[in-house]
Amino acid sequence: AGFTKADIVYVCNNVTGEELAAAAGNSRVVSVDSLSQLDLFGRHVPGGRVMIRVNPGIGARHHKKVITAGKETKFGIDPDLFDDAKAICARHGLRLVGINQHVGSLFMNADAYLKAAEWVLEAATEFDGLEIIDFGGGFGIPYHKYEDEGRLDIAELGEKFTALLAGWSAKHDYKGVFIIEPGRYVPAESGLCLGTVTAVKNNGMTRYACTDIGFNILPRPMLYDSFHDVEIYREGASPEDAGTEFAQNIVGNICETGDILAKERVLPEMTEGDVLGFLDAGAYCYSMASSYNQRVRPAEVLITASGEAQLIRRRATLDDLPGPVPYTPLALPTER
Repeated sequence: AGFTKADIVYVCNNVTGEELAAAAGNSRVVSVDSLSQLDLFGRHVPGGRVMIRVNPGIGARHHKKVITAGKETKFGIDPDLFDDAKAICARHGLRLVGINQHVGSLFMNADAYLKAAEWVLEAATEFDGLEIIDFGGGFGIPYHKYEDEGRLDIAELGEKFTALLAGWSAKHDYKGVFIIEPGRYVPAESGLCLGTVTAVKNNGMTRYACTDIGFNILPRPMLYDSFHDVEIYREGASPEDAGTEFAQNIVGNICETGDILAKERVLPEMTEGDVLGFLDAGAYCYSMASSYNQRVRPAEVLITASGEAQLIRRRATLDDLPGPVPYTPLALPTER
């Protein structure tokens, strides 16, 4: 993508020593997230530069599965263990050059983020010679657009955050860099997932619109109970043709009960051939897609600034799926 290793900070979680060594040779610095991983890094990259992920005890999220700080998550090093971290670095000749945190994903109120940032800055005073302080990300976007959900006030957050960093830097004569990770805030609203209604049916009182989008293509609703606004496109139709709206379930083509893209969503009646657009699919959708159930990944089309549609990733075919690994029976031990 045009980046060099000097542009990359590798923040990992529970990886092998071989991966740590490979990352150290191909990034600006590696951040580890436990004392065990710090010791493993030291054994594989003695004398290397390293960061540690710290746990501020403050979480922010849209779902419990994406809280990445606090006492009930697997992430980060507790501040009570900072002296142990320093001892491990000394034992392996490591140079601790940075600390980082990440409180969680998709927050819409900046208070927890700023509170955690204050904590990290205070934690930074426990270490000498830091070059990098990474505050993580998690900036949210409004997924409930048709309900007029408010936006994260990024301008207000920026003003408060800038004032916090400037004041702390002046007080502590910090000459290093600050990093934030805007994550989904950049791409989420630029992506639309398109699929087709292939069948409609009723089971009891429940209406189902069945599509060719399974959770292998749009995994967020199944994984996190995530909400995506849905638009319906029909050739020759207009909004005046919508008719009465009622609750319907939009489901995919994977043979699992959990393959529900939108549950009890109040929408105009859908029919076979309708095209559905799931909004805000530019983040954590294609990147998490798979060929589960031998379903192939979709194409990606880029709309340029001039309005031109460009195919940037072709639709996968069955020939693209991984082939079988040759099977060689193991020889059984000879019976005595």
